[in-house]
Amino acid sequence: MLPVAAGLSISLFQVILNMGSHVSQKSVPFWIGVGCYLFFQVIFSRPVRTYVFGHELTHALAGLLSGAKLKKFKVSASGGSVVLTKTNVFITLAPYFIPIYTVFLIVIYWAGGKFWPLENYRSVFLFLAGFTLSFHFGLTQFALAQGQSDLKQFGVFFSGVLIVLVNCLVLALLFKLLFPADVGLRAYLLNGWEKTDSIINHAVDFGKKLWSYSR
Repeated sequence: MLPVAAGLSISLFQVILNMGSHVSQKSVPFWIGVGCYLFFQVIFSRPVRTYVFGHELTHALAGLLSGAKLKKFKVSASGGSVVLTKTNVFITLAPYFIPIYTVFLIVIYWAGGKFWPLENYRSVFLFLAGFTLSFHFGLTQFALAQGQSDLKQFGVFFSGVLIVLVNCLVLALLFKLLFPADVGLRAYLLNGWEKTDSIINHAVDFGKKLWSYSR
């Protein structure tokens, strides 16, 4: 999984660079939203309780989708907890790669667009999408830096690699939904595969050289 995560990360970085080098008037509100949250976090404080609520809600929703029953849901200023009748890797790690507030925003905007002409408010939608995505990644990084027991359940290394890998896929999908004309999902995946293949080949070549030296 590590070469795949690395390949997808490099490919996603190239997608973001390409988006940044071709910033159109339509995408400006999104990047302003990203910057506004970062500014808010630096100048004021981290909205930890809001993050904890979304974090625990994601655990709960992932559990319900996996067929578990919710027995307890608790959120406080000092932390939160969810008790479910079962667990798996998706339930445990979902909050680290699903930006729940951004997902809710997209669903509401899409559903609302079926009944009202929300296209006039697309700039507001993109601003909020950038703001919530920045919120998710900013506070997820902060939470991981504090040490999370969730990662220990399936192994810190495995969990870390999986989180990076799935985050790359989720971000690429979100970019495609937000900017369909600027992001090609198929091109991203193909480029990610090429980067992965290159990383594996370099690792094999390096291993062969080490083997020959050891002999």
